Amino acid sequence: MEKNYQVVFAEQNKVVLNETEIPTPGPGEVLFKSVVSQISTGTELTMLEANVEPGSPWLIHNIHYPILPGYSNAGIIVEVGEGIDKNLIGKRYMTDSTHARYSVLNDSNCLYAIPDNVNYDEAVFAVIAQITLGNTRAANIRMGETVVVFGAGLIGQTAARFAKIAGALNVIVADISDFRLNLIPDDSVFTTVNTQKEDILEVIKKLNRGNLADVVFETTGNQSLTQMQLECLTNNGRFIVTSSPKGKSIIDLDYCSRMGITIIGAHNWAVHPEVATSHNPWTKHRDSEYFLQLLEKNQLSVKNLITHRANFKDAVDMYKMLVEDRTRAMAVHLYWEDDKTCL
Repeated sequence: MEKNYQVVFAEQNKVVLNETEIPTPGPGEVLFKSVVSQISTGTELTMLEANVEPGSPWLIHNIHYPILPGYSNAGIIVEVGEGIDKNLIGKRYMTDSTHARYSVLNDSNCLYAIPDNVNYDEAVFAVIAQITLGNTRAANIRMGETVVVFGAGLIGQTAARFAKIAGALNVIVADISDFRLNLIPDDSVFTTVNTQKEDILEVIKKLNRGNLADVVFETTGNQSLTQMQLECLTNNGRFIVTSSPKGKSIIDLDYCSRMGITIIGAHNWAVHPEVATSHNPWTKHRDSEYFLQLLEKNQLSVKNLITHRANFKDAVDMYKMLVEDRTRAMAVHLYWEDDKTCL
């Protein structure tokens, strides 16, 4: 008989794979079976390592052990509870559920139908894409602008791609890992900068006719970089706080005032409305659907961002690898069929 398994952060720096019962969906619920889930190397590792400053919002809102990690999961509905259309059984969905073989989901969970010609490996990026689409909309990028993305992790990678779609003429991606930078598309819109080897300000000016950037995305979570990032902006530039820094940032507000810089807090819950309106129809659900439509129409590909594939039974080893050195990892996918390490 098939068993259920789930990844658990039992305590700080301790990952376990628990065997549990397969749950039964109640009224208004569905039983979801995972095919592939994606590890968030930013959010999840912060919750696992708890390497944040005392008093950080992370400790208030996110880090309370035991933790069931994960929020990107693609699979199928295998059973429905009372009041749910039975025609949903067998349908493919992307969800925000945790790393588990089976999960019971209801209306509070995000369910995004996967188009027929989109595979699970790309569909599972939908929540990461949702986050960065919300940030891109908050940035209000105009055609011809120059955008700098600090950090070439999953959020930075997708933010760069959406900045191009939004109309940016120059998208400069800055990181200290050449491995991550090499995953940026080979496209004249994109320029990569290893900030340990090049002067980011000089690169921006060279590409932007002597001017600084119109928009800066902070995706690193490193609060010590904030003032330097602000100084990459031109007059009336926009600074988009995409990450959740692990400590307090010290910035020169007089500098921001004199430069007319707008600082935009762009957490996923802040930039997406709970309910669609004519003024702002771009809910979390709609942005994820838009991403899946881009995949469906072959307007975007994220296949090259998958750097590690493993069976769910090796989940503990995958987290150990990431804790030891995440600089050579991007999307890490766990497959939930016995002994499978790919689709």
